[in-house]
Amino acid sequence: MQITARPDPRLAATALRHGLRRPLLIARVAGWAAIGLAALHELTGNGLDIPLLVLGVLLAVGIPLLLINTGTRRALDAGRLTTYEISDGGVALSTAESRHAYAWTAFTRVDNLAGQLVFGRTRARFLPVPTAGLTPAQIEEVLGTAAGHGLQIRHS
Repeated sequence: MQITARPDPRLAATALRHGLRRPLLIARVAGWAAIGLAALHELTGNGLDIPLLVLGVLLAVGIPLLLINTGTRRALDAGRLTTYEISDGGVALSTAESRHAYAWTAFTRVDNLAGQLVFGRTRARFLPVPTAGLTPAQIEEVLGTAAGHGLQIRHS
C-alpha cells in the first residue's frame, strides 16, 4: 500500500505533541511547581524569587513551545513530497533525495490519531504516516498487519 503526501503542519504538531507528551508533561509540571514555590516565597514575606519564577515560566511554557515549534518547523522544512509504503516487510518512506525503510521489528506500537498513524520506535522517536488517502478499511488493514507483527495498537 502506498501513500503520497506533503508534510502537514497540523499533523506534524499533533504527532510531536503526542510523541513527546511525557517529557512535555514533566517540563510543565516542574515549571508550575517552580512558579508555585516562587509565589509561596512571596506569600511568606520573603520576597518574590525572580530566578525561580523565570525558571518556572521557561519550563512550563518556553520549553514545550520551543520543542513543538522547532520539531514542526524541521518536519516542514523538508517539505518534500513523500511516498510511504506499508507492506508485510515493514514501513518505508522515500523522497526524491532519499529512502528509509524500517522492518516491523523496529517499531513497538502504532497510535491511530486523527488523520495519521504514528509508528513508535522509542518514547521520543516515531514515524508519522498521513492517512488522508486511505479508506477506513485500508487503515484497519494496516493496523491488522502491524498487530500481526506484534505491535501494540493504540486508538487516540
